[in-house]
Amino acid sequence: MCCLVTLLVSDGFLIPVFLGRVSYVRIQGMESTDDQGMDSGIDWISVLPTEILHNILSLVRIRTVVRMRRLSMRWRQVCEALQFICLTRREFQHWKAEKFARFINNLLLLGARVDLHTFQLCWYGPSPLDYNDVRMWVGYAAKHNVKVLDVVLEAYNQDFLPRCVFISPFLQELNLQFGEASHGHVGFVLPHKINLPSLKKFKKLTLSEVEVSQLSLDQIIACSPGLEDLNFINCARYFKLIDSKVLKSLMLDGFIDRDDGFTIAAPHLIHFECLGCPLEYICWRERPSLESAHIDTCGPTFDDQSDFTGILSCAKTLTLLNFQGSDVKAMLEKQLPTCSVFENLETLEIGDWCLTDNFNIVLRFMQLSPRLKKLTLVQRQLPKEANGARIDAMPINEMALQCPLLETVIIRCSKDDGEIHIMVNAMVANGVSMEKINVKFYEDMVEKVVGEIISLRHE
Repeated sequence: MCCLVTLLVSDGFLIPVFLGRVSYVRIQGMESTDDQGMDSGIDWISVLPTEILHNILSLVRIRTVVRMRRLSMRWRQVCEALQFICLTRREFQHWKAEKFARFINNLLLLGARVDLHTFQLCWYGPSPLDYNDVRMWVGYAAKHNVKVLDVVLEAYNQDFLPRCVFISPFLQELNLQFGEASHGHVGFVLPHKINLPSLKKFKKLTLSEVEVSQLSLDQIIACSPGLEDLNFINCARYFKLIDSKVLKSLMLDGFIDRDDGFTIAAPHLIHFECLGCPLEYICWRERPSLESAHIDTCGPTFDDQSDFTGILSCAKTLTLLNFQGSDVKAMLEKQLPTCSVFENLETLEIGDWCLTDNFNIVLRFMQLSPRLKKLTLVQRQLPKEANGARIDAMPINEMALQCPLLETVIIRCSKDDGEIHIMVNAMVANGVSMEKINVKFYEDMVEKVVGEIISLRHE
């Protein structure tokens, strides 16, 4: 028998807790309508298994957990053996760094000698945390065999963390984001010696504002046979090869690159995200079978050395944009005319340059995508030189579009964009019915989001 219990904690939250498979549940007196059963003095919550109580506390704010120590001796023991420590800026947004540090120090002093499942530290604001405190807290988590370590700081003016973090055999997920380095500081640097011999379940690694060398990257991949999700955010790259036989997801966001490129050898990669890293820096040693890709780069050129359309040919979902660059445009103009059919492509988001500069690329994609269901055309900012430009409304190569499954075409643009009606006419001229075309203005989207935020605050 399975049981779902809803508990009311001191903050007024209703928390559903799944008790799993139980053979017998006795709630004495609860069926009675008189006061005898309700005043029996039995604390039914406290008799729950410790594992269930920890599950409850993982859903409760940490400040509430501290107050719950006063309820009973049983709750005091449970709260002091806390396995989920989540310290987020949202809960402490009006606190100064000094008060926040005292709270954490007292919390850790009260803690019993138990293994941690999660240690999350998120802090940003005008007053940075003392780096000695951060190192002590992170070291505490590592020494208590933490499985999930998540550290997000707006600023961290040191280039190292306790060595025990990088030799822990218990970590399953590691997220280090240290914000922008201060003036004259190089940022956090991964240690050259990383030894994770028993880290079989390490699945996700996120690094932000970190210097990554080839030696440290090789050691992480070699000693983490379960690493499937790798994310670099504004990292300084000092490697030339990402070589993994098990990697499934790779994100390069705001990469700080050197002048030379690097190679990706990840044959089992199914998701690739490239934001701000020029395409000409990336080479593929082995072609993966990507199911999804999000490319929004800023490179000025594309040397045509990598077969990107071949890399993307099996994807179901594609996002291809250009942010202050032209390498995606150059890549598609060179490779689309001769590439194979995108047999699995169902969702395509493409934008900026193609809407006014070369709309034939969109038409070519539609010709090569027989399973396409949703097409989103993005125009973030209309280039001045495109004013008055005409879009060819005739199907390329005198071929009709082959998109029998197409359900909707969404066009995102500004209200003052006077060229969008030309693109709508071009879509209609190429066989897309007007009923399927939906134009969304950024001004209306922003107004809707602001309204939702205000409504949530009122609630």
